[in-house]
Amino acid sequence: MALLAAHADILACVLGHLAPRSLAVSRSVCKGWRAIVDDYRLLRTDLLPLSLHGIFFMEEFCPDPPKLFANPLTKHRIDDASLGYVKNDGGSFIENHCNGLVLLWNHLVVNPATRQWVRLPPPPPRCTGMEDFNDDVCLVYDPTVSPHYEVLLIPCVSYGLDSTTMFTEESEWPPSAYAIQVFSSRTWRWEERSLVRRGEAAGTIADMEPYRDFVHRYAVYWKGAIYVHCQNDSILRIILSDGSYEVIKSPTGSKIFLVFS
Repeated sequence: MALLAAHADILACVLGHLAPRSLAVSRSVCKGWRAIVDDYRLLRTDLLPLSLHGIFFMEEFCPDPPKLFANPLTKHRIDDASLGYVKNDGGSFIENHCNGLVLLWNHLVVNPATRQWVRLPPPPPRCTGMEDFNDDVCLVYDPTVSPHYEVLLIPCVSYGLDSTTMFTEESEWPPSAYAIQVFSSRTWRWEERSLVRRGEAAGTIADMEPYRDFVHRYAVYWKGAIYVHCQNDSILRIILSDGSYEVIKSPTGSKIFLVFS
């Protein structure tokens, strides 16, 4: 520790040349390195909080705003757990969240720690033949890589696909070329991306449990991949860097829960 203290400036200079993700990992090496990273403010604490303040939770099918389970001694407080400062006619229903950002109904992205929020522009219409599909909504944000975020609309099977000319009940799902819509805060616009499947499909359209408005499926972003809970309890693993995805099938009769640590 004495050696670290004597050479703190040198070590801070070396650590300061690391990429944010590597710097975050270095912070966990030992107490001395963590102190240097924090004392010299090498990480952008406005983007990457160094401690957990609390956890938002909400009940399914309940119109009440979300609640916050928090440590009252935390220095940086989130005072309005109801997110009432956000102007949203659709209420405070949380569709998804990722690394401190929250995605509300009606495409609002909120940072509860800073009370900043923004309404995204409406997504463009789906391509012909996909009008009857609903979407699973995913938020992707990694402050150790970039201050920007992305929102993904991933088509899922809904009731009433009779009018579609693109798919039938025997069609495999998801398709080998899976078209999704992506919003980027960097460009501030939506674009369509086509994901290429690796391996087998999850099943057919007929195998999918139809999407219902009161059923909410969640997604988790982890180390450059998005894990989406699919309609037949399989998992879609989407790799953003190369635009590919694969299906992870669950054992027969098993229920899937997304847990990462």
